Amino acid sequence: MNNLFTLTAQIAQTGEVRYTPAGIPVLDMVLKHESWQQENGQQCLVKFEMPAKIIGKEALQWQHGQNMMVEITGFLAQRSQRYTRPVLRIQNIQEYKG
Repeated sequence: MNNLFTLTAQIAQTGEVRYTPAGIPVLDMVLKHESWQQENGQQCLVKFEMPAKIIGKEALQWQHGQNMMVEITGFLAQRSQRYTRPVLRIQNIQEYKG
């Protein structure tokens, strides 16, 4: 089964880096996307905000990345055992060069 997500977005918000019990850094952020997409032969303006999470050393590198445009790949997973809403788990992130 596939669960691969690719997105170009702006980092709208970053939280504080926190650490797992094993000492692994985790950064929660909110991504903001806006684009025109083709749907059923019509142009459609798409806008949304999405929660995302980076785990590992990249969390430290992106903690001050607010307002940057980025290209992201990752997968969707539920936020936690208690919260089933999806969050984008970022596997690769880089600055968007346009």
